[in-house]
Amino acid sequence: MLKANKLILELTIVSIIGTIFVYGYLPDTIPLHWNIQGEVDRIGGKSNVFMTALLPLVLYMLMMLFPKIDPKKKSYEKHQKAYGVTVGLIVTFLIAIHWVTIFVSLGANLDVSTVVSIGMGIMFIVIGNFMSQIRQNYFFGIRTPWTLANENVWKKTHRVGGYGFIAIGAAFILSAFLKSSMLKFIIVVGGTIGFTLYICVYSYFAFKKEQRKNDN
Repeated sequence: MLKANKLILELTIVSIIGTIFVYGYLPDTIPLHWNIQGEVDRIGGKSNVFMTALLPLVLYMLMMLFPKIDPKKKSYEKHQKAYGVTVGLIVTFLIAIHWVTIFVSLGANLDVSTVVSIGMGIMFIVIGNFMSQIRQNYFFGIRTPWTLANENVWKKTHRVGGYGFIAIGAAFILSAFLKSSMLKFIIVVGGTIGFTLYICVYSYFAFKKEQRKNDN
């Protein structure tokens, strides 16, 4: 994991250095956001590119800090692989989106919506496969009042949550090949909101079941 963390940090620094080198070639304004159809709906000055360049580094440093300040820091020893994979995926994804922005600004013809959808899908599917490994903590995982109150509820919720993450990931990838923006919105946003509500309700009833079991 130390080697993986070092590699991620090096990749982040290389990305920042690369951004400095290409900065002078960027136009005065660059795209900052795309809508669900892949169309640019917000632009800004090219200096904004340093914000997206530094964001992966800031996030990486925060995620390295969390295990040190979490009252349940021993849990990170049990799920260090799941945590490391998640950190690596998120940071790499942010770096990729940053460079997609740069390439589009330089005139590359990229379907940003497709790139983002597939990238998000892969990220959710991979993380979903590691969900059951995550142990109780205050920064990482599905943190509801009921999962934090009971370790068995935490484990059950994350086991179910893993399947949910995989399903959301599949929905993101599917949406990349759909032409209807409304259908994309329903599948991705509707599915994500639906899963979030379901997993909260599931953890609540799992907690109640554990209470009844303890009372008996």
